[in-house]
Amino acid sequence: MGCRLHGRRGAREHRGSPPLRLCGGLSRRPRLARVQSGRRRDRRGDRRVDRGFLEPPVPRKTGGEQVKPVLFQIPTPFGTFPVSSFGIFLLLAFIAAILETRTRTRRLGWDSGEVVDLSLYAIIGGIVGARLGYVLVNLRDFAAAPLRGFMIRVDAGLTFYGALLGGALVAWVYGRKRDWRLPQIADAAAPGLALGYAIAMIGALLYGLNYGRPTHVPWAVMLFGEPRHPTQLYLTVAALAVYVVLLAADRIPRPPGRLFWLFVLLMAVARIGIDVFMDSPHVLDGLTLAQVAGFLAGALAVVMLLMGGRSVPAGQAAAGSGPPAEPIAPPSAGGSHG
Repeated sequence: MGCRLHGRRGAREHRGSPPLRLCGGLSRRPRLARVQSGRRRDRRGDRRVDRGFLEPPVPRKTGGEQVKPVLFQIPTPFGTFPVSSFGIFLLLAFIAAILETRTRTRRLGWDSGEVVDLSLYAIIGGIVGARLGYVLVNLRDFAAAPLRGFMIRVDAGLTFYGALLGGALVAWVYGRKRDWRLPQIADAAAPGLALGYAIAMIGALLYGLNYGRPTHVPWAVMLFGEPRHPTQLYLTVAALAVYVVLLAADRIPRPPGRLFWLFVLLMAVARIGIDVFMDSPHVLDGLTLAQVAGFLAGALAVVMLLMGGRSVPAGQAAAGSGPPAEPIAPPSAGGSHG
């Protein structure tokens, strides 16, 4: 086989083939291909893009794989509809995060209907932010065809920190109209975010995302024809540990916002450490893009924690997470605003 395959014919004949071989006999993991009008769109030499928290096209299975990109198929009059394992677990992550946040805010006297409304809007904002972050990171891919940035079905991709920013922006806008403070909202949502992230990473494992480097450890999983670090499970365990730490820290009186920034700091540290085992390209002095973003997010979290002050405002010691976002409705008012 030659060193490179060129043209439409080569792409058609070798689609679904085993991992390509480069000159010198060095094997390379299969390229995540974007198919558009019969062409492979993601062949740019040896450069690989670190896509972070994303959902690319279904990876090719080369035998013995421990991935299940499609959980099941739903028959319809127009053909079968594949149900993605990552999509299912992402939905479960959203549900778990909403339920956890609603349970926490109910103890503070927040209206459950308003909390669910805020959560749904924040999820939409998070998805938009995650997609926008992915497009910006891979701007070169979308420069020639900007409309592909909206075609998630063809070229899906999400980023974790983009989701945080998008969700926080929507929460800030939503809270301003109701005189809610963003630090209180963020504190209430932080444990649910950690729990949801842990669940989503299980879907990432089944789908074949965020995979690790080749290894021979006993707990390795088969991906792309070779055993690899199950970095998705590492992230799941780390997120669950962060969730437990946040629940413990929630019992300690503190200024508003500190629980959320503790979440950001711990998740950043976890991603920086786990990315050492991840099969991602280095973009800056031996660091992956996720590690660079983790260092920036972690540094910001440290600054915000130090600037948050040590004193606890009056009336917050008992509540732990700050005062309720709105007055508790009298029994006669009852009902949900959702």
